[in-house]
This record gives sequence, structure tokens and C-alpha cells, in this order.
Amino acid sequence: MAKAILIHDARILTVERDGREEKIVLGTDIADRILDRNEKTLFTPCVPFFVDTLLPEGTAKDSDLRKGDRLIGVNGTSTPYFAQFREAVAEHKDEMAQLTVLRGSDTLVVPVQINDAGLIGVGNRSPETYFTFAKERFTLAQSIPAGIAYGWGTLSGYVSSLKLLFSSTGVKQMGGFGAIGSLFAPSWDWQRFWEMTAFLSIVLAFMNILPIPALDGGHVVFLLYEMIFRRAPNQKVLEYAQLAGMVLLFGLLLFANGNDVVKWLSGKM
Repeated sequence: MAKAILIHDARILTVERDGREEKIVLGTDIADRILDRNEKTLFTPCVPFFVDTLLPEGTAKDSDLRKGDRLIGVNGTSTPYFAQFREAVAEHKDEMAQLTVLRGSDTLVVPVQINDAGLIGVGNRSPETYFTFAKERFTLAQSIPAGIAYGWGTLSGYVSSLKLLFSSTGVKQMGGFGAIGSLFAPSWDWQRFWEMTAFLSIVLAFMNILPIPALDGGHVVFLLYEMIFRRAPNQKVLEYAQLAGMVLLFGLLLFANGNDVVKWLSGKM
């Protein structure tokens, strides 16, 4: 759904609410608003928040919270679901918050310090507690066409998303080496590693064939010119085109990595 909204301009969502279907019409500027807020996830399943783990580096370990407690409120604001709780504590960074806790049949209020990142260091129960997951497995023969289809879908989605760069909010999402590094999982995950390595390879291959001087696509354009007109392009034209291409590429490199620095300084990376 997020891809449909951001890339394919879906603006009418059909939802089921209280047993009946309703239509929600999104504003025409919804994509810009999402990008401007730097939202990473648009839709998440609503699950309750039960204390399953108290992280040793978190502030909750010094409170009266216990494993099995259900967190249902922050400073008097009801937060029956995990996502709502996360949003509520993020609004009280560096504050002592009064958390409403359901422990068995008792409702308690437990003070907990929220750190400067808007976290308390508590892990929720595993998603397997609420949902049944399934894995689709492929034989070697089946994996080849499935991999090709997945790669093609990834490339087409990336190409379609390039239109977002032509808006003031979209261009701010460009990133360099820091953004690339953040795509990989914080802990080692072979599947995630190879998925992102393949994605970056596909993206670089596509970018390289664009008709930009100094890239292979630019050289192909001049070769096609030579094949059609049976003569090489003017040497000065080639030199100026290469120079313009290099300026463009270095400019993009500096701009993208500059965005990373700004996001890092503002705490958005």
C-alpha cells in the first residue's frame, strides 16, 4: 500500500471498519507530507504491548516494570497498541513519564524515565505471538524465474520512484554513503545483506546505462551517433560533454552525502 500511495499515486483507500466498507480520500500532497516527515513505515499491524524484555542499556530496567506487564497509557493518554505507545513516549524525550500498566487484573501507574531518543528500553512480545507466519520455498529451478521476477519488480519500482526526486521534499531524501550503510541490518543478517547487495547492483547497473556523459550510457550515445552518421563526433564536443558529465556526477555525490551529514546532525539518521 505504501508503494501504491507514494509511487503509483493511489489516493482512494477502501477500508473495512466495524464490519462495513468505507473509502478514505487522501490529499494530493500526501506523498510530499510523508517524505517531509521522513516516515519509514506507513502501515503496521496493531498489536498490544506486553513487556517481554528489559534491555540492559534501557531506562526501564531501573523502574518497577516487570515482564508480562501490558503498557496501556502514557501520562494519562490511552495507548492500547504498541505503535501508539511508541508515538506517545517519543513526545516526552528526556522526561519522567507516568506509564499506565495492566498487571494481571490490576491497573498500576509506574514512573519511567524516557531517554533523549524517546525510548525506555523495553522489547515487545514476538510477532509470532499474534500472527501465523509462513515461508515460501523454491527449488533451484523455481528460484531462477522467481528471482528474475523479483529483480524486475524491484527495478521497475526504483525507476518509478525517481519521479519523487523532482519535488522539493523528494530531493531531500537523496543519500550517499551513510544512507547506503543504513539500508543494511544493524545486526548481521545474510539474507538482508544479499538482498541489499543485489538491490544496489541493479540500481548501479540502471544508472550506468543512462545517457549521461562520463557513464557507459553516454559512451553508447556517441557510439550510436558514429554508427548512424559514419563519422566520429567532434573531439571538442566529446571533451565538453565528458566535463559536463563529471561536474554533474560530482555535484550529485556532494549533494547526496551533504544530505547525509545534515540528517546525521539533526538526528534523522
